[in-house]
Amino acid sequence: MDVTYEEELPAPLVRAESALDSLLARYAQRIERQRDAAAPDPERLAQLVAEREELLTDKDLLRGLSEEQLVQVTAIYETRNDSLDSPQPDAR
Repeated sequence: MDVTYEEELPAPLVRAESALDSLLARYAQRIERQRDAAAPDPERLAQLVAEREELLTDKDLLRGLSEEQLVQVTAIYETRNDSLDSPQPDAR
């Protein structure tokens, strides 16, 4: 019987992890763009790296949250994800 690991996880956890993974990917893109910029801003780069590290810590904590907390956290991640769509003053 082939059952994938994700099929066994509760839907709110899967959604929270997916939103977090998306957010982490966006941070990775921003960090890469900052590093590749003609005139990188070391303070902005340090801020992005610190924020991404905090999110990585969150990933470890998700499995201990209740379904209600997971719904709330997912909304926060999705809002942050949407805010990263808006233009940022990253050096290019």
